Amino acid sequence: MVTVGSRQHENIALAPIRARSPDNVSRIARIATSRKAMTTMSGCRIVAALVLTLACTQAARGQLPPPAAAPPVETFAPPGEAGRFKLKADVDLVLVEATVRNQSGGIVNDLRSGDFRIYENGVEQQISYFSRDELPLAVALVLDCSGSMGPVLKQLHHVAFDTLSSLKPNDQVALFDFAARAELLVGLTRNFQRIEDAIGVIRPGGGTVIPDALYEAALYLARTAPGRRHAIILVSDNENTLKGYCDEKRVIHEALESEAVIYSIRIAEGSHPHSMYVLLPIFRDVSVPKIAQETGGEVIDARNIESIRSAMATVISRLKQRYSLGYYSTNRRHDGAFRGIDIHIKDASNDSPQKYTVYARRGYFAPTEVEGSRQ
Repeated sequence: MVTVGSRQHENIALAPIRARSPDNVSRIARIATSRKAMTTMSGCRIVAALVLTLACTQAARGQLPPPAAAPPVETFAPPGEAGRFKLKADVDLVLVEATVRNQSGGIVNDLRSGDFRIYENGVEQQISYFSRDELPLAVALVLDCSGSMGPVLKQLHHVAFDTLSSLKPNDQVALFDFAARAELLVGLTRNFQRIEDAIGVIRPGGGTVIPDALYEAALYLARTAPGRRHAIILVSDNENTLKGYCDEKRVIHEALESEAVIYSIRIAEGSHPHSMYVLLPIFRDVSVPKIAQETGGEVIDARNIESIRSAMATVISRLKQRYSLGYYSTNRRHDGAFRGIDIHIKDASNDSPQKYTVYARRGYFAPTEVEGSRQ
C-alpha cells in the first residue's frame, strides 16, 4: 500500500525498487506525480458530480406540479359578440335583467324598449341598451347533496344534459354541490356532458348550509365571468340545517353586487321517499324565497321526482325570456352606495286593464372611485 499525501491507494501495484538508485528515484517521482494527478482528477469528478446532483435537484423542484386549482373556465367569444362582452365592463352602465308576467301569470315576451320605465331612487332614467336573451349567460348549478337528496340527484343526472342543452350555444354552466360546505366540481363550460357526468358521481350525505353555497357561487361568477349575465340555479328542499359563515343578508348583498339572479327549484318534502331522514335543527333565519325575490328570481316547486325535468326546463325558459335593460345613472357619484331600482311597464293605452308584474333585482351598489379609475 502506498500513501500519497493523506490518501491511500491500494489498487496500484508497484514493482520492487531500490530507493537510492537514480533511476528508481526518477521512477518514484513519476509515479507520485501520476498519483497526484489521479487524486486531483478524482476530486474534480466528485465536485462535478455534486454540482450536477444539485442542479438536477433544483430542476426537479422547479418541475413539481402546482397545487390543485379550481376547475378551469372555458373562454369563448363568438364572432360578432365582442361588443356585447365589453358592454358589462363599463362600470357606469347599470344593467338590469327583468322578467315580465301578465295578470294570468303568463310570461310577456313581446315588449319593446319603449314599453319600459326604469327609476333609480325615484328618478326616471333613460334606457340606453335593450335586448332579450342576447347577452351570454354564466350559470351556476348549485346542488344540495345532503343525506335526503340521493333520489333527486339520480334524477338530475338523467335530465341535466337535455335541459341545459336548450341554452344558447355560447352560454356556460358551472357545477357546485354542497352539504356542510360548498365545492366547485366543474368550472364554467359549454360541455354539458361534463356536468351530467359529475352529477352522476356525487355521493349524498350530511347537513345543509344553503347561504354559504349561494354566496360562493355568486362570488365565483363575478370573478370568472365579468362579461356575462349571471344566474344561479339552486336545487334543494330549501331546509337549512346547519349554521355556516354566511347569513341571508350577506348572500343578497353579494348577489346584487355580482348582478346574479337566483332561481330555486324547491324539492317538496316527501317527494324523495327512499331517502333516510335524520332529524336536524332547522335554522329558520334563512329564507330562500326572500333571497330569490330580492335578486329578481323565483322559486319553482318540484312536487315529485318526475317533475324535476319540467322544473329545470321552466328555469331555463325563464332565463331565456328575461329582458336586459341598461342605463347610465344620472347620479354620477362613485360612492359605493346602494341605489334602489323600480321597473314599470307603460300600458299601450291609459284605459288598458292589463296589469304586469316585473321580476328584477331591487337595486345595485354604485361603483367606487377605485373601480371607476380602472376603466
